[in-house]
Amino acid sequence: MQYLNSIDPKGLNVLVRLDLDLPTEKGKFDTTRMEDSFETLEYLFRKKAQHVTVIAHRGHTVKPTKAFSLAPIAKLLYTELLKTKAFQKTPRKDLEKWLDVLENLRFDPREEKGDAKFAKELAKSQDLFVNDAFATSHREHTSIVKIPEILQTVFGFQFEKEMVVMKRLTEQPKRPFMFLLGGAKFDTKLPLLEKISEHVEVILLGGKLAAEAREQGYKNRKMIIAELTPDGFDIERPSMEQFERFITEAKTLVWNGPMGKFENPKYAAGTKYIAEAVARTTGYKVVGGGDTEAALKLFKLDKPKTFSFVSSGGGAMLHYLAYHTLPALEAVKKRVVK
Repeated sequence: MQYLNSIDPKGLNVLVRLDLDLPTEKGKFDTTRMEDSFETLEYLFRKKAQHVTVIAHRGHTVKPTKAFSLAPIAKLLYTELLKTKAFQKTPRKDLEKWLDVLENLRFDPREEKGDAKFAKELAKSQDLFVNDAFATSHREHTSIVKIPEILQTVFGFQFEKEMVVMKRLTEQPKRPFMFLLGGAKFDTKLPLLEKISEHVEVILLGGKLAAEAREQGYKNRKMIIAELTPDGFDIERPSMEQFERFITEAKTLVWNGPMGKFENPKYAAGTKYIAEAVARTTGYKVVGGGDTEAALKLFKLDKPKTFSFVSSGGGAMLHYLAYHTLPALEAVKKRVVK
């Protein structure tokens, strides 16, 4: 695997895959994911890349509508980049000439199909591909797995940071290693849970996942399934306290997914209780996933150094913990082998 700092991009046309699927809060974009990419863009600018073309998605499979356009995010990207040290003396017109942001990849149905023809269209006139979108690198989409078949590919600085943490979790975790998972879609996550259970001491299961696991009669000797409130929108107090005991003992802890419908104050108690317990523990603690990050912000626990690392990718983190690789990584390996 090659990272961006191993390449001299001077004079190259560079295609960059970013994570610009920004959540909104009170009508404003949360720019955290976008700002994670600034180090990569600044490096390409300082090293005199000829031109940069950014590709990204917003939302899931959607029709081309203004509501899911990347245009407002592109404007925000230019505005915020001009505030950074590398670009602060750059006229906006020069930045816009150097950096293009293409429209939402998912406006084209070929993106999710791993389409070789679409990959060629995206790669046309490009010399180098930089993947700095860890959060979507578990998907076998065109921009993730097909472009590396055409262009030399390296990974950006945010991706590199993610991989340092993922390797620490999979190669040398301090034990006991606890995995805390919430959210929904048990059938989708079951294969991942089975694999992850091979690498951890305990899996704590909350949220709708807990209800779905009980409905299916699922059993795993390493898994503790929370009891839910009668309406199913939160975990019960005894489960909160039981989970806290395990969280306190963990030397390594990974948390992905809320314990309930935390957006509603009536059902926020479980997620808040668990978030505070994770924040207090002294072990190596990694959190990830959009809903988890949203919960931390809501409970004002998103301050720096509260957690060892906040991953930009929930699904990608789960996939890597389960299989110790990602489709994006395998795509690059295949090209190197060829």
